[in-house]
Amino acid sequence: MRAPARSSATSSRASCLASAHRPRGARAAGEAVGRAVFQVGCDFPPAGARGRAPQRHTPQGEIRMAKEPWRYDHLTWPEMKAALARRPQPVVAIPIGAVEDHGPHLSLSTDNDILEGLLAECGRRAAGDLLVLPVIPFGLDEHHMDFPGTITVDIQTTLAYLAQVAISVARHGFTHLLIVNGHGSNASICDLAARECVLKTGAICAATTVNAAVNPALVADVLDAERRGGFGSVGHACEYETAVMLHLHPERVQMDKAARDVGQLKLKYFNWDYPEPSAYSWQDWWSRFSQDGICGDAAAATPDFGRRMFEVTVERFVELVREFRSIPLRPRVDHH
Repeated sequence: MRAPARSSATSSRASCLASAHRPRGARAAGEAVGRAVFQVGCDFPPAGARGRAPQRHTPQGEIRMAKEPWRYDHLTWPEMKAALARRPQPVVAIPIGAVEDHGPHLSLSTDNDILEGLLAECGRRAAGDLLVLPVIPFGLDEHHMDFPGTITVDIQTTLAYLAQVAISVARHGFTHLLIVNGHGSNASICDLAARECVLKTGAICAATTVNAAVNPALVADVLDAERRGGFGSVGHACEYETAVMLHLHPERVQMDKAARDVGQLKLKYFNWDYPEPSAYSWQDWWSRFSQDGICGDAAAATPDFGRRMFEVTVERFVELVREFRSIPLRPRVDHH
């Protein structure tokens, strides 16, 4: 049985019902079967209304539930065709994460959990401006294989697979693609996959992240100002990742096992504290500098800090998506 509609949404849903029950000939010019997924206001719940399924209506007026209309793979092919015809088109996000150790206090799924949680809320709030593919769950993780449970895929395979996914999306006609990385060691692979997509399809494809422990550029000001652990607290299975997991999946966090491990290198031109940039990058075997997989201060994490970082990240990433979508697709010029 469906739960009764909330009174705050009554007028919007009534409007949608009226539209759905119009005779087919009375539909607005150009209205497509799948258009409601992107353009009818009732299809996207208000920002922050997590877990509320939006309504979608068939041409016959039957009410069905389109649970996640921002999910690329939840659309039918006619709905996808309608999305491709929109101007401007939605941006397509291609997320890739990892299954790896995150200390003794977080689950192996942490990178994927954070990526999925953030992009789901971004998809809801973007209200049709963003389509999100399912997370590619595995990436480059050889350096974590000393910790039981880690899954690794080599560089060549990860790059080829990720690039093919992006190229497939572009071949259908989407012009603006974002490869969204949730795991630090995938970063260079994501950049190369985006470049390969551009070179082979002509689409605009870029690499980015929503995980501030991967790259804090989107939220560095808030992260540095509001973290409690100070220098060294943000790295891996750290204050940031633990806090966001306390917000998204507290059942997967064992705070009694959360610890502080900030003994990693701090040199003149290199450090492990991500809000402070290094002049060069390198990646060692994780077990050579971290006793139990933590790089940071997991013990300093709080649900409030996680909620704050979640909200700021979602707000700014939706802005990023809309800015990215505004980049014009210009023709190439051969100057030979």
